Amino acid sequence: METFNTLHQLCSLHSTPGDEEEVFQFLEKTWQEQNLDIIHLGKYAIIAQPGERRKTDTILLVAHADSPGFTVSSIQSATELEVLVLGGIHPEETDLQLKLPNGERILAHLHAPDENWTRSMPLKVTLSKSCTTVQKGDRLCWAPRWEKDEIGNIHSPFLDNRIACALIADWYRFYSHLLPSYNVVLAATAMEEINGFGANVLARHVQADLAIALDVTYENEKQEVRMGQGPVITLSDASVILSPLERDKLLASHIPLQTEVYNTSGTDARAFPVLGNTLPVIALLLATRGNHSPLESISTNDLIHWPTAIATLAECLLKR
Repeated sequence: METFNTLHQLCSLHSTPGDEEEVFQFLEKTWQEQNLDIIHLGKYAIIAQPGERRKTDTILLVAHADSPGFTVSSIQSATELEVLVLGGIHPEETDLQLKLPNGERILAHLHAPDENWTRSMPLKVTLSKSCTTVQKGDRLCWAPRWEKDEIGNIHSPFLDNRIACALIADWYRFYSHLLPSYNVVLAATAMEEINGFGANVLARHVQADLAIALDVTYENEKQEVRMGQGPVITLSDASVILSPLERDKLLASHIPLQTEVYNTSGTDARAFPVLGNTLPVIALLLATRGNHSPLESISTNDLIHWPTAIATLAECLLKR
């Protein structure tokens, strides 16, 4: 897949809820190189599309730019902090990276919580060196790592949701031939991991005929959702509910697809019906292992099939 290098670069960036600027800047630079028109919706979303509009249906591909992280809640000393979690992160005793307002990075160690810990409680962090410029509200995330195993699978923090950001970054560079007759609008949103504000703003500003939320999901043996078996269609969760007729139509598209059913969790897909949009909204995801942990895993086989799955499903839903 041509976007592996883009994904590697994105996984080195710091982007926690409400602090997505590094990813937004990366996307903007990449899209400028492709001569795309770019629109900023404040701090909440960034949009790109070609200057020449096609007179056919518009497909919106949505990724979110943030990953779970931590925010400094109190400063105990020049090397000791307390932090609160941002998003559905699983605290572990491991290495973190602290981002300072001046752009400096400091390595830090997160102390594992005790058995009585809840998400509202602070966690202890020790900095690798004394620092008097740390401020309340500064952000931490997992320290960047990048590994490929013997079968080519990728292991890194932030795959949720840098994989979708990599895809939209490179869509017009490598994949636009898959949907030549459609207007494809690309968008990245902020704060998906905590409140979905970015997607709500996006949904108010973009008119489309189909929205595809690109995200990740969990491996689930009981539901037979596994890494390496193709992209995953969400049939039901807290953000999207497909009818049996919609399900059958999508599954008849003859591409490798898995399905999942939940009644909790969700993606940016929820913003569109919440704001009264009537366009079809599909969540097309990739199965990961270790989601929201210091080292998430993704199958390269799933990444390779993702662009074709997007195009096939869009054609299936929009063809007259």
